[in-house]
Amino acid sequence: MSDRSTKFLRAKDLIGELVVKEVERSWHATFEREVARVPDFAAPLLHQLHDFWLDCRGASDVPNRDAFDPFNLRPWLGHISIYEMIQDGADFRIRLEGTSIVAITGEDWTGRRASDVDRRYGSRLVDFMKTTIRTHQPAIHTMRLFQNNIEFITRLLLPIRSHPLGPVDQVFLVMDADPQQTA
Repeated sequence: MSDRSTKFLRAKDLIGELVVKEVERSWHATFEREVARVPDFAAPLLHQLHDFWLDCRGASDVPNRDAFDPFNLRPWLGHISIYEMIQDGADFRIRLEGTSIVAITGEDWTGRRASDVDRRYGSRLVDFMKTTIRTHQPAIHTMRLFQNNIEFITRLLLPIRSHPLGPVDQVFLVMDADPQQTA
């Protein structure tokens, strides 16, 4: 093969890689779209839980876990998954996967890691959770799902302290189908 042919094939490969990366970047932009607030079209329970999280903060920037006992969370329990920071914040273990989340996604990830979810779906859950932990602020995403009949959801990532005055070390992932099924 001539030097010119080799250069042409290499250029073609590089262009192909750039196209694939751009498609991936574009896909992620529509797969997990971060928004500034809970969208008006999101399920009412997401608005209610976000407001509950804000109320539980009090004078603190992040609420303590004791405010989020099962009795207080009863209206939302099935829609919450609890992620716990591990490996000095490099990853998050899924301590509990809500039953409604399992029904929406068709999968129970209890005991697995957020990085496992990212590897399986090409998502950026670990990155979003790290940001939530670092900033002490909720993250809100509208997303497309492909596992079941539910196509569009809104997801909240709510930072929590598992111990009063301790570090922010848990994230409550909350999701529900968007009632009007549009992103």
